[in-house]
Amino acid sequence: MGWYVYALVDARPSGRPARGLSGPLSVRAHAGVLVLVERRADVPPAEFGTLRKHQAVVSAIAARVPAILPVRFGTLLEAEEIDEALGGREPEIEEAFALVRGRVQFTWRRVRRTRNIVHSKPVSTAYSAAPPGPGSDPRSEGASGAGAGPEGAGGAGAAYLRRAARAAQPNPPAAFRALQRSLAGLVVQQRYEPATAALPESLYHLVDRAAAARYRKAAATVLSATPALRMTGPWPPFAFVPEVL
Repeated sequence: MGWYVYALVDARPSGRPARGLSGPLSVRAHAGVLVLVERRADVPPAEFGTLRKHQAVVSAIAARVPAILPVRFGTLLEAEEIDEALGGREPEIEEAFALVRGRVQFTWRRVRRTRNIVHSKPVSTAYSAAPPGPGSDPRSEGASGAGAGPEGAGGAGAAYLRRAARAAQPNPPAAFRALQRSLAGLVVQQRYEPATAALPESLYHLVDRAAAARYRKAAATVLSATPALRMTGPWPPFAFVPEVL
């Protein structure tokens, strides 16, 4: 049997031992990092109920540790595989812990409007209120055609790298940029993800736990003036962690 991995944590969770999807959770030290795991023989099915339960496990643990780095859903590894994946990455992991410690994530999405072909009436379609997939760390695709143009050549490499960086971390569209004016003072870091086949376009805000109530209050003002936006949270910092496993 392998170890089903939920998250990396910077301290043992407070309170009573928690349970995972079907059994007790353990905190194991691998390569100097604390890893939250459950003993399992197989990967749980990627069904809605299972995904939600996985997310609930991660959220419950997040409330009991200073910092958590959620791991992608479906990560089942042997102990030596975990050691191999984490070995030598302590500085990167500690940097990630420092970013998310004492902080939570809020997720913003836009409501798309579609047209009912039969009745020819606009139908508002709100995306699910769920956060990004449990343990997910959504990433933008990099710039296509790397180095294809003249600016990708050595003489103008800096220009190419700037373009590649913009493509990897695209700026939010105008609908999301309006949030910056109202919430900027409460946001530690933000991340925008264009729409994919699995998820709508999303804007993620990392916020100090102590400022979460003020953030929600300010967000309510934005939401009342901008019906096309939806916000959920607070969540564990799914969108602000490196892919470590």
